[in-house]
Amino acid sequence: MPGSLDYSNAEVVDRLVALYDHSFGGKPRGRYRISMKLMCRLLNQRRLWPEQIEAIRRGLYETGYILVDLGTYFAVVNQRTFASYRRLNEASIAGFDKDQDSDALEDPESENSNRTGNSDQDA
Repeated sequence: MPGSLDYSNAEVVDRLVALYDHSFGGKPRGRYRISMKLMCRLLNQRRLWPEQIEAIRRGLYETGYILVDLGTYFAVVNQRTFASYRRLNEASIAGFDKDQDSDALEDPESENSNRTGNSDQDA
């Protein structure tokens, strides 16, 4: 019954979004984490399938939220959280690589000891 599975996922998405605006954990609203076990309980199932997690992730994304799978639990975060993050561009990477290269030229001893696995602490 694919229809009922989709409906359950949509219901869970609605509940996860509502929980974002609900007061708990000492905060009036905001990001939160939910255990795998509790997510299974929301779906009334013993196991979550990758297709279900992806459907929930897509549903949350469409409503402005992100589901982050962290193995034993999930985090639910508003997409706007990431809007103010600094952006990485090619010039930043090139500058980083240049800095790394100049650090290696300044201290060739540390580079050699790192490559061979030897250091002063090993002696």
